[in-house]
Amino acid sequence: MRSLPALALLALAAVGCADPDPAPPPADPEALRLLDAVDASAVADAFADLDADGYEADLTVTTLGAGGQPLDRETVAIAYGSNGTRVLAGTPQEDEAPRLRDPIASALSDDPPYVDPVAREAYRLAAVGDTTIGGVSFRLVEAVLTDTTAEQGVRRVWAAVTEGGRVGAIEVERRADAAIYTERSRVRVDLAPHAGGWVPRRVVTDAATDVPLSPPSRVRTEWTIRPRGASGT
Repeated sequence: MRSLPALALLALAAVGCADPDPAPPPADPEALRLLDAVDASAVADAFADLDADGYEADLTVTTLGAGGQPLDRETVAIAYGSNGTRVLAGTPQEDEAPRLRDPIASALSDDPPYVDPVAREAYRLAAVGDTTIGGVSFRLVEAVLTDTTAEQGVRRVWAAVTEGGRVGAIEVERRADAAIYTERSRVRVDLAPHAGGWVPRRVVTDAATDVPLSPPSRVRTEWTIRPRGASGT
């Protein structure tokens, strides 16, 4: 019979020979290359062109219940141009008519974590398909946070990107945890070709706040945009 010290040595040897924890999978080179174009400035030019040319937009703000059912909805139609802002239909909640802003500029940074050489190890990066927008071919790519212990506000990013780095659609999911509340948000921007460039055609923002002992608050804001000179305007 082997002595206890001998068994202990064998056990230690077995532990020493055990395979190390597997390293995270390497980033998909195509996904990493395409995601390099997906940052705070990804659609900034499209919003700037829209502001310069003027546009009309339908804005719908919906308050949702805990189960996602709509509790309240308000819609207003607004025209924006060099002569100022004009309400076409509905009544804005504020004294001044709301103006469309680029939500990606605040949802992402100039150096988002999924392209950082160290932070991106917490994400799964993948090219997930392709699509066509306005007759132009786009690759679909996403970054998903898989390491739930990582302190990253960006949980998921999905985008349609051309080989040249143009972003035609983008969706960003974020989460912020504080001592007394949790905030979750999802923003989506869809672009379309217009007058030789690209402009936003639909912008959706979902924002939810959970506070202990209080019902969750969730608001969805949806813009449907008609650039000046577009068919039917």
